[in-house]
Amino acid sequence: MKQITLATYILTRLKELNTNHVFGIPGDYVLPFFDEILDGDHGVKHVLPRNELNGTYAADGYAKLNGFGAMVVTFGVGSLSCTNAIAGAYADDTPLMVIAGTPTVKVLSTPTERRYHHVIENNFDTNIDMFKHITCASQRLVDLSIATFEVDQMLRKAMQTKKPVYLEVPYDLQTALVPAPTRPLDLMLEQSSMTNLNAALEASVALLEKSHTRSVLTGHLLQREGMIKQGVQLVDQLNAAVATTFTCKMGDFEDHPNSVGIYMGEVSEDYTKEMMDGADVAIALGVTFNEFDTGVFSTRLGQQQDVIWIRKDYVEINGERYDMVYLRDFVPALLAAIRHIDAGELSLQSRRKFAFELNDKFTPTDNELTIDRLFVQFANYLQAGDMLYGDTGGFINSSQAEFPADVVMHGCGNWGSLGAGFGMFVGANFANEQHNRRSVSIQGEGAFTMSAQDLATLIEHKKDLALFILDNAGYGAERAIHPGVERAYNDIAVWKYEKLGEALGGTEGTDVHSYVVNTEKEMDAIFTALKEPKGVNIVRVMLDPNDSASFNLRFSQLLQH
Repeated sequence: MKQITLATYILTRLKELNTNHVFGIPGDYVLPFFDEILDGDHGVKHVLPRNELNGTYAADGYAKLNGFGAMVVTFGVGSLSCTNAIAGAYADDTPLMVIAGTPTVKVLSTPTERRYHHVIENNFDTNIDMFKHITCASQRLVDLSIATFEVDQMLRKAMQTKKPVYLEVPYDLQTALVPAPTRPLDLMLEQSSMTNLNAALEASVALLEKSHTRSVLTGHLLQREGMIKQGVQLVDQLNAAVATTFTCKMGDFEDHPNSVGIYMGEVSEDYTKEMMDGADVAIALGVTFNEFDTGVFSTRLGQQQDVIWIRKDYVEINGERYDMVYLRDFVPALLAAIRHIDAGELSLQSRRKFAFELNDKFTPTDNELTIDRLFVQFANYLQAGDMLYGDTGGFINSSQAEFPADVVMHGCGNWGSLGAGFGMFVGANFANEQHNRRSVSIQGEGAFTMSAQDLATLIEHKKDLALFILDNAGYGAERAIHPGVERAYNDIAVWKYEKLGEALGGTEGTDVHSYVVNTEKEMDAIFTALKEPKGVNIVRVMLDPNDSASFNLRFSQLLQH
């Protein structure tokens, strides 16, 4: 039987999950693993981020596009630097693995008064104990005879739950020999309870049979489960009005003829609320009841209508819960069960569905940019198939733009960690090697400065992209949440973003192109020039510190505590 190192075994399994790159920062306890990344026969490439937090954000962004991500770090100082990003992946249902090298099995198992570096009070279990709260599985490999079984089990659990996992691999086990896989990774996921599934189907069909109008609200779990196509089929079969959510902005639904916009409770457009809240039956498809998707819990979905909530692992119909019914099983079963049901009544109107619509007419002027006017321009810049990543202000305002077909947008989601969006964008650019989407990111400069070092990673790997940095000299989102009070804590030091490309290793005019934009006409010219961006394009967009998008102001009022 062929023997390979344990590190190569892990990397081979990651490759099976469409993880063609691993992000990782070397450290003394994990150096043998890095040797195997470079020398092993597994087909996985290494990407070196500038710190562990950014690297884990990158693994998250990679997973959101390719299905799974991985970050490799050393013990303690490396692994604990990943925790904020892992918490975000857990909150937003993103499967990925953090692999941490540790001291040898002998050191780990021998009581001693010696103080090893990267270790807290000689307690080698501290990291695992911390990660248990923000992963679906957190463990250390210590028995080589069952190590491959444990690796497979962890990966299977990550894919089952769509949550991150944390794996510690001792120094001496990383290059220890284990049998090579003889068959593909078994991803036979836990099956739904057929009793509960059939009961939920019966109740759903009964509601849909007697209904005349239907609405479908799409959530991010639909994307995580790879069921966007089935979601579109459900809208078609029911002839339902369809709306997206903050964490599931997708052109597949917004370009659909039945689209009625983005639904975020009370901050939605009036037409969107009427169509979603006023249908006889509403189906919340892969939607979680989080603060952003519900407009800070202001949604009225289901208050005066029948509602079917299809969650990741249960279905709830008018308050009655059916456990152990998985979205991935229920949606195909529902599609089959409603074939006999007539298409619903749907009377669409030419009313505003988005704050920034594709058909909004815009004539650029010599006036200084405002956020509301900028995002009208930005909506018209988007094109079919784009990959869009945003952070905080950029993400919130981009969510209100109407998307063309097949546009995908990801960002910090409900976790809301400043800096996450750009880190995710870095990772997505490596996942994008097999998708070839136009790569676009729009960042508030406050968030961007928290993870900006990895602009160097994009330059180093000669990625083609357009990066728009909204410069309003501070934390615009916080200013909107806490209005009427001028506080220096929301002001940040001014960076010359147009100089970053060269400072981080690029050559201006060759692999980096930088711009400063003040007026609408200048912005229009940049959007035209960057229809097909080549190299790393950095656009510093100058905005008034006191300006805020109309939508953001409405949303921020709900967030005020």
